[in-house]
Amino acid sequence: MKKGNDIKKSFSSRRFKMGGFQTLTMVIVIVVVIVLNLIVGKMGITVDLSSDQIYTLTEDTKNLAGQLSDDITMYYMCQDGNEMAQIEKVVDQYDKLGHITVEKKDPVIYPNFSKEYTDEEITDNDVIVVNEKANQSKLVKYSEMLIQDVDYATYSQTNTLDAEGQLTAAIQSVTSTETKKIYLTSGHEEQALDSTFSDILSKSNITTDTLATSSEKAVPSDCDILVINGPVYDFSDAEYTLLYNYLKDGGKAMFFLNAGTSEEMTNYNKLLSAYGVNTVKGYVLDNEKCINAGYPNILKPDIESHDITADVAGKEVYIPTAVGMTSEKDVRSTLTVEPLLKTSDSAFSRTDRQETSMEKVEGDIAGPFNMAVAVTDSYAEKTKGTGFATKLVIFGSQHFTGADFTANNQFGNRSMLLNALTWLSGSETSTLAIPTRSLDEPTVVIGEGDRVFWTAALVVLLPLALLIIGFVIWYRRRKN
Repeated sequence: MKKGNDIKKSFSSRRFKMGGFQTLTMVIVIVVVIVLNLIVGKMGITVDLSSDQIYTLTEDTKNLAGQLSDDITMYYMCQDGNEMAQIEKVVDQYDKLGHITVEKKDPVIYPNFSKEYTDEEITDNDVIVVNEKANQSKLVKYSEMLIQDVDYATYSQTNTLDAEGQLTAAIQSVTSTETKKIYLTSGHEEQALDSTFSDILSKSNITTDTLATSSEKAVPSDCDILVINGPVYDFSDAEYTLLYNYLKDGGKAMFFLNAGTSEEMTNYNKLLSAYGVNTVKGYVLDNEKCINAGYPNILKPDIESHDITADVAGKEVYIPTAVGMTSEKDVRSTLTVEPLLKTSDSAFSRTDRQETSMEKVEGDIAGPFNMAVAVTDSYAEKTKGTGFATKLVIFGSQHFTGADFTANNQFGNRSMLLNALTWLSGSETSTLAIPTRSLDEPTVVIGEGDRVFWTAALVVLLPLALLIIGFVIWYRRRKN
């Protein structure tokens, strides 16, 4: 009988009540979590917890979506279970934007579905962007959205996500009524376009083609912008005439100068001089406007006010190993030369490549210099009509477009390139500034002093503090 009373008494004890209350609380919390998880999953609510919001759409994409009048369908081609989380998370974000619908299609269940839009072979995680009204479509391969590169020197792999950039560019492509075309001169060892500059062009709905000036009689009529990217060898007299006639008739061009050439670029410089710009022999050093004292050739020039530099404020622009430029003072009334980037007054151009001094020596040419200029000649506009003004943007170095300076929006180089394309081709051209995002976790390096401090804190001080607190609690309870 006593045992029964003890059992009954244990169920009414304070300890049992406290335990029961704690258990009930845990059950309620678990049920609430499960219900909330079901609700969030059903409603498709997600939160981007990545450090730099790599799965959140940028304002560029949202603005473009807000301007759409045609309905866009994005077909996410993927077999169940083969989804790449990085791509799927970005694709799903588009379904929340107006005029854009995301549909998942299993290529195994629908093997012939993609043939209506593309002849290319479909793989899991490809996306087909379709504008049914305009009867236009574009396939975006998963390998273009999730880029994996291996550095065989270090056997390390880098993972880059470009899903938003490629998908938004595809939307722009299938909704745009007009594409722009750039021709790149060839035959003078011109530099290949940097991958990031090519990326900017493709995301801006701008196509590229090469122009062998030595074998052509004229620049093609569909050329919106002519790019001359750091030639090593000079143009012939016939090529000079071809280029001059193109510009004189209202052509648009972007020049990138090359400080590495040892040949006299007579006709090339003559072409620039015809538009009020003179080049200076050698490459510019500027101890006041450089990245640091050890690299006076990598410049951080002053930024002048212009449409091309309008949104660069607060960002640094870098231009390495550049040719200095000066402007003609006495030019024709239709011609305007506007500096975009300028050195300090103490800059100089190093003419002897064997000279290692970082200070100005005999033979160097005193500055200041322009590092980038915008040129407008309204002559053709007066004779042929609005929109036919000749426009040139000249950068002092072909390295201006380098990945170190244009891969993201940290520096002003990318913005200047985007703005230059818009200024040259017309305000109706929409350019996208959606950079790629690294998926690699940044490495945290802890200094020796910090390692000693945190080791002592976690291994010695924290356990000691817990022991002291435990002893105090035990001692007080013992006295009570």
